Amino acid sequence: MKHLFFDGKYLEALKTGEKKITIRIEKPNIRVGDIIIFHAGGKVIGKFKIKNIYTKKLYQITDEEAKLDGYNSKEELIKAIKEHYPRIKDTKEVVIIEFEPIEIFDKEISSEDFAWKGFRIDPIELAKLALQYDETLTEKQKMYLKILIESGSLRKASMKLGGLQKRGIFRKILRKSLERLIEKGIIKI
Repeated sequence: MKHLFFDGKYLEALKTGEKKITIRIEKPNIRVGDIIIFHAGGKVIGKFKIKNIYTKKLYQITDEEAKLDGYNSKEELIKAIKEHYPRIKDTKEVVIIEFEPIEIFDKEISSEDFAWKGFRIDPIELAKLALQYDETLTEKQKMYLKILIESGSLRKASMKLGGLQKRGIFRKILRKSLERLIEKGIIKI
């Protein structure tokens, strides 16, 4: 299942359904109709359905879209985007993703626990085990795991690859290796 990550300040607005869109600089690997797991502030919120995806220039965002994103005005939203992406230009095409909640999880689950099948696993230790025992890894995957180990955290490794949105690359490799390591009995359930 695919995942979208949000700043912790959006946690309650996502849970209540107040936040109905997100504006992204790059299109994530999702399509209309997909059911996605949403995370905010290191917590898993629930399952959301993607209703619509469209693009427009940053300056074309409307007050209505800003309100659907949890802001009071277009100006407030654009200011927040520019604080996060200081070099973004008003003419930059952004991706607007509309969604609706399908299932909000009652139990609080940390994103890290959710990512690793409920195990408390240190991603660095998992990467080391994967390099040692997962013979199905490609050379590129091995290179990514070595970057992760050298960096010491998913965040730092992702930044080396170009930004926090790159965390998914590492998590995908680690999740597949975790499954293989469980199958081999190297990690016990």
